[in-house]
Amino acid sequence: MNETAKTVLRQFPYGLYALTVKHEGEEHAMAASWVTQTSIDPPMVAVAVENTSRTVEMARDARHFALNLLQEGQRELAGKLGRARADAPSKLKGIKTKPAPTSGAPVLADAVGWVDCRVVATLPSGDHTLVLGEVLAAGVEHADARPLTAQVAGLTYPD
Repeated sequence: MNETAKTVLRQFPYGLYALTVKHEGEEHAMAASWVTQTSIDPPMVAVAVENTSRTVEMARDARHFALNLLQEGQRELAGKLGRARADAPSKLKGIKTKPAPTSGAPVLADAVGWVDCRVVATLPSGDHTLVLGEVLAAGVEHADARPLTAQVAGLTYPD
């Protein structure tokens, strides 16, 4: 990628999210920042997941996932969820969660809010896979909290 493209992409505002999934009794979570709403009716979101992440396979198999909007002050949590599974096998240990109403995926009690989604499609996208989800349920946990962004967290666009 050329330097001009990197300069522009570094200026895009990115939120920080926790993508969670539950399949065959196993729960998994990862940090995500490349997330967007793709439809109003029905409500849909897309999230980019690294191809090497186990999350892609688990979301496909479970056919559901939850997306949790992290709040300012959860930088440490975002970092924990951003580590490779081999380095942090029990990423949700010590984090207060509850099951999402449709998927049963863990939703974070301390997130700003969350959406519970059904996987509609996955699409290869270079070194990532786009996971498109239809929002089946949503919850607000902390309505007055400010969302955590990559910029606030001090994260930079990959070189």
